[in-house]
Amino acid sequence: MQPNPSGPARLRSGLILYPSQNHAIDVALSELIEQLPARYVLLTDVSGQVIISRGHHTGLDPVPLASLVAGDLAANQEIARLLGEYRPSQLTLREGDTAHTFTVEAGAYLALLVQIDSHVPLGWARIMVLQCAQKLAQIVETPPPETQHRSSTSDSAEHRLLTGGDDLSDLFGNALDELWNQS
Repeated sequence: MQPNPSGPARLRSGLILYPSQNHAIDVALSELIEQLPARYVLLTDVSGQVIISRGHHTGLDPVPLASLVAGDLAANQEIARLLGEYRPSQLTLREGDTAHTFTVEAGAYLALLVQIDSHVPLGWARIMVLQCAQKLAQIVETPPPETQHRSSTSDSAEHRLLTGGDDLSDLFGNALDELWNQS
């Protein structure tokens, strides 16, 4: 999925990304790539849907990689839970001969994979990757400016349900009444 400048993008995980969030994500990943420097960066949602793929990795298809990253993240989260060591922003490091790869959860909705050259200090890279993951989580968890135009006194069914103005049975009853009255 590439950033959509014209409107929100709905991901399979249920996350909705607005253009301002896409821009902020793009900026955060560009800064990470420049500061580390990173060879390759892949941001995916927890269902494995590609959000952004950056860098050069010859012959690499980001779609199956994103699915594997999401599955790997889920497996590592469960291992940590079983061992009693789960905490937010779980990070996994894979060391290679020429490159090292970090996989980290970025909040409840995102997974971030970052590959760096093996000469980049691991401690420095770990700090930078975790900071970027926290920034990405904050971007998607903060209501974007595009949603600020909705009135806080809106009497939509969604708003009434979220604010406790109506209970679910009333909403269903009203919706059924409207259907019957339209006939």
